[in-house]
Amino acid sequence: MTSPTADLVALNSSTLGTAMPEVTLPDGSKVQTGTVGALLINIRVYNEAHANGNRDKMETLRTALRTAIPLLQKVGMFDLFPPEEWIQGDNEGRKLVGRIYQEFFELA
Repeated sequence: MTSPTADLVALNSSTLGTAMPEVTLPDGSKVQTGTVGALLINIRVYNEAHANGNRDKMETLRTALRTAIPLLQKVGMFDLFPPEEWIQGDNEGRKLVGRIYQEFFELA
């Protein structure tokens, strides 16, 4: 079994087509770069899969989006854009990210 960090590195590299470096935050923790870029791509692809009814692709993307949530929380993405904002509107990928965040932290 791989670690969540290794999973995120693999997903980001696959999505972006290149290996991304880690950076050190002011608190000394290391985070994988490229996660926001991969998130934007995965939301777009999820929207396309949703529009086409491609449930297998949507499930694969749900996994990728779910894997990114802890890092996005750590770097403050959901302080800047609260999950309720992600859920508003008609963008299915954005709504999914907001819902996954809520589920993730309700269970934590």
